Amino acid sequence: MDTIPYTKPAKVLSQPLPKKQTKALSTWQPQQSSLTREEIRAIILEQIG
Repeated sequence: MDTIPYTKPAKVLSQPLPKKQTKALSTWQPQQSSLTREEIRAIILEQIG
C-alpha cells in the first residue's frame, strides 16, 4: 500500500485591509430612464416571449 507523506499546510497570506469608503458612494443615485412605462412593458413582453 502506498503511503502519503505528511506535509505542512501552506501559510495563508493575510488579506489586505479594506480602504475607507469615500462619501461619493453614499451620494449615488440611480439615473432616471428616458423610456415610458409602455416602452418598458413592451421590452419585457418581447423578452418573455
